[in-house]
Formats: sequence, structure tokens, C-alpha cells
Amino acid sequence: MTDSSNPSAQPPEEGFNDGPTYQFGQPPGDAVTRSSDPTVSNVQPSYPVSPSGSSSGTRGMYTAAAVINWITLAIVSVATFGIGLIAAFWVVPMTIAIHKGAKGPYKHTALGVCTLLFINIISGILMLVDDSNRPAKPV
Repeated sequence: MTDSSNPSAQPPEEGFNDGPTYQFGQPPGDAVTRSSDPTVSNVQPSYPVSPSGSSSGTRGMYTAAAVINWITLAIVSVATFGIGLIAAFWVVPMTIAIHKGAKGPYKHTALGVCTLLFINIISGILMLVDDSNRPAKPV
């Protein structure tokens, strides 16, 4: 069957799809050109990537662990009518160490295990999971 409404209609040429294409999640202005060779990938991310692969700011799971520790301390203090503030003697220094560790590039496995045992299971697991993506501290 031929398209009678468009007499100049022609079949698509070779390499018709080699022009700019759009990927899901990109704004329309960020066109990505694709190569006709399927083994070559020309796709460049539209966001800046640091060479080390990690961000220079704080790490998300460490920050979440610190927030959970502050919430746990508040709940313990309220539930025990203030007597639970004794727990602040170990929760506050460990949580501050977590905040400092979130900005560093190395593992803090011992801090994660102590958080797991003495403060909150969830925040300790978050720290240990994030440690799997970090290098060990050189000796």
C-alpha cells in the first residue's frame, strides 16, 4: 500500500535514527547523539561527575544514620522522663563522629558496629552498607 496523501513520501534513508535523540529524564534541550555503531557509546551524562566517583559533600546513608541517632536519643529521653539523658554521654560523641565520617572518604566499620550495638540497629546497618562502597584507610 502506498501513501496517496503524500506523493513525495519516500522510505527512510540509511542512518535515519543517527540524529539527536532524547533520553528519559533529560530536559528537551539536552540532546544526545548516538553513533550508528552499537559497540560505541557516545552518551555523556548531563551532570558533573567527580573523578573519584563519590561526591565531595556528605554521604546520604551516614547522614540518615546520624538523624536516626538524634531521633533515638530524643525518644529515649522523653520515654524515661529525662533520665535517659545519661545515654547522651555515648550517643552524642558517636553521632558527631558519624557526621565527621560522612564527609570523609574512608570506611568507619568500628563506628558502624558500635552504632549497631549501642545506639540503633537501623543506623548501624546504614553505616555498614555505605562502608561497602568506600576504600579502607591506608596505613
